Amino acid sequence: MARHHWPAVISSLVVGAGLLVAAVHLRDPRLLALRGTATSGVVLFGVAGALVCLWMWRRRGWRGGLVPGLALLWAAGPALAIHGELLFAQQVRAVLGSGAAGQEVGRHFLVGYTDARAVASLAARGLIGGVFVTTRNLEGRSAEALRTEIADLQAIRREAGLPPLFVATDQEGGAVSRLSPPLPTLPPLGALADLPAVGREAAAQARGASEGAGLAAFGVNVNFAPVLDLRVPGLQVGRHLQSPIAERAISDDPRIVGAIGLAYARGLAEAGVTATLKHFPGLGRATADTHVATAPIAATREELEASDLMPFRHVLGGTEAWLMLGHATVMALDPERPASLSARVVTGLLRQEWGFDGIVVTDDMNMAPILAAGLCGAGIAALNAGVDVLLLSWDPDGYYRAMSCVLEARRRGTLDPTLLAESRRRLERAVARPQGH
Repeated sequence: MARHHWPAVISSLVVGAGLLVAAVHLRDPRLLALRGTATSGVVLFGVAGALVCLWMWRRRGWRGGLVPGLALLWAAGPALAIHGELLFAQQVRAVLGSGAAGQEVGRHFLVGYTDARAVASLAARGLIGGVFVTTRNLEGRSAEALRTEIADLQAIRREAGLPPLFVATDQEGGAVSRLSPPLPTLPPLGALADLPAVGREAAAQARGASEGAGLAAFGVNVNFAPVLDLRVPGLQVGRHLQSPIAERAISDDPRIVGAIGLAYARGLAEAGVTATLKHFPGLGRATADTHVATAPIAATREELEASDLMPFRHVLGGTEAWLMLGHATVMALDPERPASLSARVVTGLLRQEWGFDGIVVTDDMNMAPILAAGLCGAGIAALNAGVDVLLLSWDPDGYYRAMSCVLEARRRGTLDPTLLAESRRRLERAVARPQGH
């Protein structure tokens, strides 16, 4: 091959390899906003590139095997993209047609959505236990439109003879206030930590009641707050890229965190909204953001008992709150799995040692430690650890991938039937009083 042809060949090799990588990652949650466009782009660009390579091979007399090989490389991207879309379509069909088996395991899923019609179909079939609403559900819409949408979803459940949906959001205050506006943006709960002790708890309970009333007016019955992670001075500056726990935490004093958290949770309950304590066993010591990276925590069990675990145990003992598991790997509890997938954490620590019999929900399953483990296997592992609810709040398509895997595990008999029965009891009890009283 002539020397002056090598730059074109090398460029074709690099771009073709890039298309291949893009095709493999088209279902990555971080590409959600570009998914449809990216899929079409890979297919069209890849096919066009393959044809150009073949044309160059025929017109210019490049009779060696390299250029046809480049054409195959360019064509591999579209082939993988099309295969991925066909596989996803198959997963959707399997989930929608799963019948009674789908209802049995669907109650364990709480999903975010962009298409109200798609989530209404899941709700009508009993294939989900709840929905998550956030900023994107309000974009370009009125508050009344979202209220009506939630009411319509609940009406669908009633007409189908199914229990009401859990409707959840993140309304912590401060930067994480998913329904503000139209709800007022209040400061983080940490703003109450400097109040005199005599008035601190009353202020937190009043805050919970006020915030809960605003949420209940939308039809929200579960709030993913309060944050009970401790603020660790000097540890987290610049390290939590998307989720600055130091800014969201209430205090570095576990007693203050527990007192404010308990009062706030009780205030929410007054308004008919269930609190969710997060992110167990605590992200205060994490030196990475679990949205984008794995996060090992090296503290000893004794250190955790004397600090991070204290607020959770205090509040769980005084409310009907849910508990959200973080995706950090707490080495002293289970060095092999994130807390959200760990039987040692859920069944061992929470259920057996602490005697906690309330609802345990994962943080969003579309985060880095879960995607690294594999979303398919992670959903199964979480349920077999004793988790009650799998949260897929960001990428709606992730639900179908995880649900199809859980259905297959049920068919194969690899889901723990005892843990599922216990979880079903807890969920039925919770849905009978979805407002947390």
